[in-house]
Amino acid sequence: MTKLRAYTYSLIAIFGFGGTFIAVTLGAESFDPITMSMGRVIPASILAIIGLKLMKQPLLPPKDAYPLILGSSLGVVIGFPLLSTLALQTVPAADAGVIGAVTPLVTGAIAVIIGHKKPKRMFWVAAALGTMAAMALAYFRGGSSFGGGEFWGYLLLGAAALSASIGHISGSTLVAKYSAFSVLSWAVLISIPVQLPIALVNWSMNPITEAPTASAWFGYIYASLFSILIGNFLLNQGLHTIGLVKASQLQLIQPVVTMVLSILVLHHAVSPITWIAAAVILTSVAWSQRYK
Repeated sequence: MTKLRAYTYSLIAIFGFGGTFIAVTLGAESFDPITMSMGRVIPASILAIIGLKLMKQPLLPPKDAYPLILGSSLGVVIGFPLLSTLALQTVPAADAGVIGAVTPLVTGAIAVIIGHKKPKRMFWVAAALGTMAAMALAYFRGGSSFGGGEFWGYLLLGAAALSASIGHISGSTLVAKYSAFSVLSWAVLISIPVQLPIALVNWSMNPITEAPTASAWFGYIYASLFSILIGNFLLNQGLHTIGLVKASQLQLIQPVVTMVLSILVLHHAVSPITWIAAAVILTSVAWSQRYK
């Protein structure tokens, strides 16, 4: 795959991930947190099975791929959706955005630790600048308040950021041998024995008594098909081709996308300083991509 296509895939994924917050907000109109985290595996599994069948690939991964497939599944299919959704029950969205903004830096750091090429010092300067700007954007967009949640909620958010990083690294590593779509599809399918029973028990204890709204259905389907399967498939392909450390910094664009969508879809007002933070983020991302 060419670098241009890899950047295109990565940016489509990141722009799409920027809509996840909007989708979860819409889904919460009718669905509970367990449905929006564990229950979303159902549409993703259906698409995964159809895709694998069309590609004439097995529904389960080869034995040698299981360790990394498990890492991808635990990281981006089970871990991040569940941990972040539960954390948001007590942690303000502003705080969640601040903590989530460090995910790209965590991904880059872990990638270096496990043996990828060491980036130049100025790359880390650019990455740190972008991370701080992303944290500032999330902080001010959420109303300039911090520390309003329970301690366990912040621990869950930190675990969610780490989980997402490990999932992205595991998935992108396998792309060297298997197709990105197969890798994500396998990660989704091996999570069914964990997620589906939890979702079914939750629905038996908390049945949906009213028909979900159209916007809630859209949020649920989007959070399932794109945020779990399609988006991670595109991002894993980009991370593999561009490089884990370098491509991870593209994720700093995500808070900017979320901010713009929150204005257009949810009609949220933002202060001028958030636009300054957004400009700093985009500058730092462009700066970081100059270095090998």
